[in-house]
Amino acid sequence: MNNRPWMIILGSFFLVLALTIPILFHSLGLGSSFLPMFYPLVLSGFLLPLPIAMAVGVLGPLLSSLLTGMPPFYPPIAPVMMVEGLILSSGPFLLYQRWHQKSRLSLVITLVLDRALLLGLAWLLSGWLKLPRAFISISSVVRGLPGILVMVIVIPPLIKQLEQQIKMHLSTTSDW
Repeated sequence: MNNRPWMIILGSFFLVLALTIPILFHSLGLGSSFLPMFYPLVLSGFLLPLPIAMAVGVLGPLLSSLLTGMPPFYPPIAPVMMVEGLILSSGPFLLYQRWHQKSRLSLVITLVLDRALLLGLAWLLSGWLKLPRAFISISSVVRGLPGILVMVIVIPPLIKQLEQQIKMHLSTTSDW
């Protein structure tokens, strides 16, 4: 059975979530500290083929910026988040799907890599924008810690549930 159409549909669903969840979080004043766009980007890496997951990772921040103005292109938060989206979608794919690491370990490694990338990009960009490098870099990383904590708690059990649902659905659905 060819599952690709279903994976594209699931990728589209994650992309829609990447556009709508941040709107909800920001309307409640919970925006950047809880990293609302990261949840569907990370889930796509755990559940989808790499090309589809990476498309979600890049298109989520790009489309959100174009359609809602958040994240903004200047200061260059949208481009930074597009690079983060590649890490957040490819990290779980490689660690969990390809190398069969545990979901929580895969998530933690991915998030550490993401925060290291953010630290480096914030350092470079803050120098380019003539802003205080240490303050901008460290605050960019620390601001997202509540969201990281929530992800480490919520994402691994959610992955197991979604995998079961996907497996059940694909086994009962005929090919298109």
